[in-house]
Formats: sequence, structure tokens, C-alpha cells
Amino acid sequence: MKPKWKWKFPFAWPRQGSDLFKRTQNRLTLQYTAVLIAFLALFIGTVYGLLYFLLINDQKNQLNDWIQDMSYAFHESMEHTGSYNIEGNLGSSYPSLANQTVGCFKDPHGNFLYEAQQRMGLSAAVGSAVAEWTPEGDQTEYKTVTIKETGRDAGPPRHGNDPLKTAPGNVRMLLAGKAVYDNGVFIGTLYVAKEVGSQYRLFGWLLLVLIGLALLFCVLAVFLSRNMSVKAMVPIARSYTRQREFVADASHELRTPLSVILSSIEVLEMENSLKDDPFSRRVLDNMREEAKRMTDLSSHLLTLARSDSDEVQLSITDFDLAAEASRTVASLLPLAQAKQITLKLHAEDGMTVHGDVQRLQQLMVILLDNAIKYTPEGGTVSLALEIREDKRRMLHMTVSDNGIGIPPEEQPHIFERFYRVDKSRARELGGHGLGLSIGRWIAEAHGGTLSVQSTPGQGSTFTAVIPC
Repeated sequence: MKPKWKWKFPFAWPRQGSDLFKRTQNRLTLQYTAVLIAFLALFIGTVYGLLYFLLINDQKNQLNDWIQDMSYAFHESMEHTGSYNIEGNLGSSYPSLANQTVGCFKDPHGNFLYEAQQRMGLSAAVGSAVAEWTPEGDQTEYKTVTIKETGRDAGPPRHGNDPLKTAPGNVRMLLAGKAVYDNGVFIGTLYVAKEVGSQYRLFGWLLLVLIGLALLFCVLAVFLSRNMSVKAMVPIARSYTRQREFVADASHELRTPLSVILSSIEVLEMENSLKDDPFSRRVLDNMREEAKRMTDLSSHLLTLARSDSDEVQLSITDFDLAAEASRTVASLLPLAQAKQITLKLHAEDGMTVHGDVQRLQQLMVILLDNAIKYTPEGGTVSLALEIREDKRRMLHMTVSDNGIGIPPEEQPHIFERFYRVDKSRARELGGHGLGLSIGRWIAEAHGGTLSVQSTPGQGSTFTAVIPC
């Protein structure tokens, strides 16, 4: 037994970029589908309209030929007999249309004349339909009406099978009318009607068939569009992966020389000859700060590169989060004191949680460091930890400040990589736009969420909700 063929996507989405890639692929699918369906609709509309125009135009030409023939017959009758012989000429009819049309004549006084021994019920119905319609000029005019026929003559047809001789009821007719002149004298208005219900029913069925084919083609269009969008995303996904691998490798390679630079700076700072030189001390301090900034940046890039990998590696253990939070706050206290910011911790003692201690500590550092950076001197930053028992045990980590706040239109974007609300201020404060992106990844890697609530000028509150 042959195995069933199953199509597989030739490239795996990067884990963190999968949502973006999927959204882009879905948009491409919709755009391709819309284009294909638009062309299909244009094709169907063109074909349907062209067929409709050709068929109806052919019917009009036939009726116009009938009227021209009757006008000529009236003229010939007057030339030879001295009388127009309206009823007789209507009875002779146009040979090729005799069993398909019915005509009537309205004299200048408004009286209707019909074919003798003809289908009087249908003729009278046509006469009623055109009683208020008088074509202007000598051009043939047309209109389509539905008439209710009663009292048809039950006599035999004049020319073989008569398609108009059916049971009484509503009949869709194409009407043509023209004012008839003989030697410049108006002798009356000639009307002719042809049953076109069968043609309209045919077009109704044709429309249903075309709609059915269109629906079938829509399914095919979605399938083809999906395949095209997948193929279009392959080089993008490969480029993204190569970029991620490069960032990971570059970040890893930078860590060693940066560590050497920091160690060398620390050795130089211990030299007695440099301790008494303010200029040298200032240069070394600047070098140390820049080296630390580069080390943090490479560390963040490496973390993001790892977060994009297909496998999330977390070291899950049980630990006392309150103790870790206390050490984290203590490590950031000098940074807060430098701006005269009050740093507070609200957590119960012995708060045991289940998670990656290093990553959760990194999350606290990211949120607290971000709050301290964007809180003016004399402000307040607080970290609150709480475990709530809802449907499951959840850790609520909240970092709030009374800083500059975030505009509402910027809040959906602050977790994007390298995104900064105020770029000039972020550069001044040393931000790279990576911290919050890493923070959200840490929360989501634990199966939780990270969100923000902020009011410009009043402060911000970041809340991480994580299963513990």
C-alpha cells in the first residue's frame, strides 16, 4: 500500500517570528485570492454581458426587420389596391417570424387594429401594454414588459407549431414600436411583440452555472494563492534565519573581547599612577560604561537569537522569588539613588514559585531598569509580587512608576524589537529598544503574558502574569 502524499512546507518558521510570518502569509493569500477572483468576476461579467447583448440585439434586429417589412407591405398595398389592408398584412406577417411574433396597429385616432382570425387574447394584451406608449420620430424603440394573457384563441396555428400558444399566464415580451409614414403622411403606429421568456430563463440558468463555476474556482483560487504565498515566504524565512544565526554568532563572539576589555579597565583602575589623574580616571570610567553597555547589548541580542530558536531552553526549579526580588532591588538601588528615586518592594516572605530563576530575575531587572530610566528625579518605582489562586496558580509581577508615561498610540508597539517611543531620549538614556521585547519573551516562554497600562505624564504599570 502506497503511503498517502502529504505536502509539507519546505521551511520551518522561526518560533518568535512565526506569528508575523503567518500574518504576512495570510495577507498574501488574501491578496492573491482577491486578484484571481477579480479577474474571474471580470471574465464572467464580460462573457455574460456579451452573450446577453448579442442575443437581445439579435431579437431587436428581427423585430425591426418585421416592422420594416410591414411598412413596405402597407405601401405596396396602397399602391396596388388603394387601401393599406392593415388586418390582411398583419395576418401575412414576416414569414420567418410568423409563428414567433404578434403584432398590432394603432391608427392616428388611437384605435387598435389586429390580425383577423388571430390570437386575439395575446394581441389584446399587447395592445393594452402599448396603449400609453407612442414611439417618437421614425426610429424603432424597444422595451421589455411582462403581460398577463387571457382569452387566447384556441384555433390552430398558422405556420406549424406556435410557441406562443401555451396555457394562459404571464408572458415576458420584447416590444418594438415605430411610427409609420407613407409618402410623408402619418398613417399610424406599428407594434410587434416577441416572447423572450425562454431566453431569459436560459440566461438565468447560465448565470447559475457561471456562479457555480465561480464558487468552484474560488476554492481553487484560495488553494493556489496559499501555495503561492507559501513559496513567496520561503526566501524571507531563510533570510530571517540566517540573520538570527548571524546575530547569535556575532553576539557570542563579542562577549569574549568585551570581557577582556572590562578586565583590562579594572586592572588599569588599580594603578596608583592613574588614581590621582582626574582626566585618566574620567576616561577609564567612560570606557568602562561603554564596555558594559556593549556587553549588555550583546547579551540582549544573544538572548533574542536564542528566543527565536525552535526549542525554548528554560531551567525550571522551585525557588524563593521574594528573596531573588530583594537581591534584584538591592542591585538596582544605586541606580535609583543616583536619580533620587524611591525604590519599593512589596512581596510576602517565602514566596516559592516554579520557574526559571535566572529568566524571572532578568524580567524583574528589565522592568525595574526601564521604570528607573523613564522616571524623573524624585519619583517612585515599586515592584509588587503576588500569587493568586484562580483556575490555576498564577504569579502577578507588577512594576509601576510615576514617570513620563507612554502615549496610547505607542503602547501596542513598545514590545517590538528596537522600538523606542522617544528615540533621542532613549539614546540619551542608553536604551536599545530590546529590553521589553526580551521581557515579553520571558513571560511567554513561561506560558504567561506581559502587558502595560500607561497615562502620559502620570506613569506606567507593567504587569506580567505567569503560571507558577
